[in-house]
Amino acid sequence: MRIEELGRGLADDRMYAIVYTGDAKMTQTTDRFKMTRELGQRLRSIRLRAQLTQKELARLVAREWAHTLVAKLEAGRYENPGLGIVADYLRACRASFSEIADLLDQYTSQPLPVEKQGSEAVARVTDVLPAQIGNQARNYDIKTTVARRFEGKPPLSSEERVKRVVNLAAAASRRKRLDILVKYLEGEIGHSLAGTDRQYLHLLARKFWGALSSTRGRLAHVRLRRMARVVGEGVAAHVLSEKDVRLVRDRVVELFSRMETTGAFGAEPLPPKPRQNSTWLDRQKRLITPEMLKRQAYITTALSAATAAVQTRERTKSEWIAWDNWLTSLASDAYDTLPGTPERDEVLAEALENREDKELARKFAALALDGLDRLLTRRQPPRPH
Repeated sequence: MRIEELGRGLADDRMYAIVYTGDAKMTQTTDRFKMTRELGQRLRSIRLRAQLTQKELARLVAREWAHTLVAKLEAGRYENPGLGIVADYLRACRASFSEIADLLDQYTSQPLPVEKQGSEAVARVTDVLPAQIGNQARNYDIKTTVARRFEGKPPLSSEERVKRVVNLAAAASRRKRLDILVKYLEGEIGHSLAGTDRQYLHLLARKFWGALSSTRGRLAHVRLRRMARVVGEGVAAHVLSEKDVRLVRDRVVELFSRMETTGAFGAEPLPPKPRQNSTWLDRQKRLITPEMLKRQAYITTALSAATAAVQTRERTKSEWIAWDNWLTSLASDAYDTLPGTPERDEVLAEALENREDKELARKFAALALDGLDRLLTRRQPPRPH
């Protein structure tokens, strides 16, 4: 087994990425049922109860049996007695396995060799981790191993157990890094935060982290859209200002990017393979061009103010999504038009045509189009004089 520490860090802010390679070989012949002194004494008491000598018992079993074999059994010096030998012994004494069942159950309840091998491999990993993270990983491994045993499931291989422990330890290390960042943000945003505000700050940081984690290996516009949605939820909660919400987002993105660069998350996940019988939507996704992705990214960013206005506590999540889809469609249609032109007025009129709540829709549309126009104005190159 070889353990390599790939992460870099300072003091308590240490990041670990553990790689397990190799396999400690363990011969199962070293962990088989053996005759114990306690079992030998139990057999001897059964023989004496039957009023048999060692020679008489050997003669009752078989001609090839010798009284020395009986003596070895009763002294616990017979290494690996087969089931047949013990059964013949009990049969000669007119006894049953029930009289030694408790001793046999002690053996059968012991961990399997593969479980012991896995525990040793896990211990070699947890021993090099910080104490708190190592204890968490070790307790998790013990609980899952015992649970599988009681559920009647086969034990996991050493490689799988080490892999799970490594993933758990890496996740715990990442959570610690995020907690340290939140403590830093508490000071950067202001020391006057109330207890509930601090709790929401932790929640918001975890939401941003979750959005980044769930979009690894995905298209860029998917990540932008989810991050914009979290921004909208954060602003709509009215706990932190919009400036502070965006500050939390920027700091979490910075930490996440740095950890991705150092390999704390492992290999980049592969995108899902397209199905053989592709649908119309699958074919359209494969036709997406870089320009379309850029367009979608601008629209998602431009809608942040409108999304924040939509996502209030008075509306359900389904209502948020319906408004968000409507605003996205409006911004997409208005993307190539200029404010104050007939083309822009026509796009807005068509979008409002079938809306029952035209006044509210007009208010949200104004926020969306204003954000789109400001963003598109900033990205245009300055005109020559």
